Amino acid sequence: MMIEARRLLEWHQAKEKRQAVQKELDKLRAREEELAARRQEAEAKIRRIGEPSPDDIDGQIELKLAQQELWLVNKDTERFMEEKFEKEFALMETRREWEEKTAEREASLSPEALALYHRIRENISNPVVEVRRRSCMGCFLPLSVAKMEEWHKGKSLVTCDECGRILV
Repeated sequence: MMIEARRLLEWHQAKEKRQAVQKELDKLRAREEELAARRQEAEAKIRRIGEPSPDDIDGQIELKLAQQELWLVNKDTERFMEEKFEKEFALMETRREWEEKTAEREASLSPEALALYHRIRENISNPVVEVRRRSCMGCFLPLSVAKMEEWHKGKSLVTCDECGRILV
């Protein structure tokens, strides 16, 4: 079971990494939407100003500033799109790799281990932790002698008495 606990930790970590990559992709899409909204605002501002008369200096200045703002947004968008293409491709490839690793690791886990994981995950964001220096790395409290013996034997999945996390 110690091996199962290790596989469970690796599966959990792969899931977390896949989710982190997805967050990065979501940030790219949000930035693209933000730039599109800024562009629409700048274009709407130019339309609202219209074409001022030649003797309306304030109107001419306002129009030039709005056109400059649109130009800056277009430049930001251009730079972002160049950067986005490379980043998005790399992130999508990374996400695909982590999805494969997650599926691989999940297939090697027993239904009991997954059920325990999901039950703990309902209340705790990091349900699988390592044991270091005879302490749970989730709550950082020392494990009892009996719990350490149970953990060392590795015959079943062992949970921390204090926080309930699965110990690896």
